Amino acid sequence: MNRHDAYKVMRKVRRYDVSPVLAKLRVRGKERVVAHWASVEPSLQEWWAVPEVIRRWNLLMSHDTATPFPSYVARQYFAPRTDLRGLSLGCGTGGNELVWASTGAFGLLEGIDVSPERIAFASATAAEQGLDGVLRFRVADAGELDRGDRRYDVVLGLQSLHHFDDLDRTLPRIAGLIDPVGFLVVDEFVGPTRFQWSDGQLEAANALLARLPVERRRLADGRIKQRVVRPSRMGMILDDPSEAVDSAALLPSVRRNFEVLEECPYGGTVLHIALSGIAHNFLDGSPETGELLELCFQAEDAALPELGHDFVALVCRPRGAVE
Repeated sequence: MNRHDAYKVMRKVRRYDVSPVLAKLRVRGKERVVAHWASVEPSLQEWWAVPEVIRRWNLLMSHDTATPFPSYVARQYFAPRTDLRGLSLGCGTGGNELVWASTGAFGLLEGIDVSPERIAFASATAAEQGLDGVLRFRVADAGELDRGDRRYDVVLGLQSLHHFDDLDRTLPRIAGLIDPVGFLVVDEFVGPTRFQWSDGQLEAANALLARLPVERRRLADGRIKQRVVRPSRMGMILDDPSEAVDSAALLPSVRRNFEVLEECPYGGTVLHIALSGIAHNFLDGSPETGELLELCFQAEDAALPELGHDFVALVCRPRGAVE
């Protein structure tokens, strides 16, 4: 625990808002993970909400700002198949799965998640968008799947694998779910475990924050984001025991357990933490906002050669797959 945790608790006490803190202390282990992910409200305060950021991802992953990674993978690796059987691990509210189903490559794409609330939301959204014939969602723990389950042409790990621990045991089990000529497609956070940002990251992110206008650093509660701090391990565990639980080991473990056909790093080392909590201030699409985002992108590009990438997309095959 660090002083920033104490400060957050004291703010809640001053607002007579300690019940969420006490509730977290009463819930342990997997139940705490399920409780943490019960909310289905999308966050507009993180970097993934900014359209210009998404176009940057597209450029780094598919080499075209207008082509999302799912469309690129479907064209490069899945075509001309339109009947693929897919499984998405930790699908959440199903937003990513809707995009993958829309590529037309899947006859069936099944999403699983531990949160009943998120599965219900995902199922309803798929029906509303007319994709319930392709998409199926169910409550299940990805860590408990085994080879007794059906095999799939494609398994998707979309911002979910960094919630898994014991990766050198878990990833071979995932490989066993994939057809010998099938694919594992990964889009993941592979940065510091438990968000223990490096000194270099903190220096680069805080230097960027200092260059942004005060109003662009306003948090949802009205406070001004002054700087990025390294969260305490205890605070991370209390919030969500699964968050980035072994994320630094994820990319090496994928490389050991799968043949990597394509690897597309896409930054986040500075942007992810600098824009966290304030991304809603960069959504208006104005020229001024565009100039500030370009400043942000340049700051990250300057840092990446030394600091490396915290996010990566990969297309993989189980080792020993038949061409």
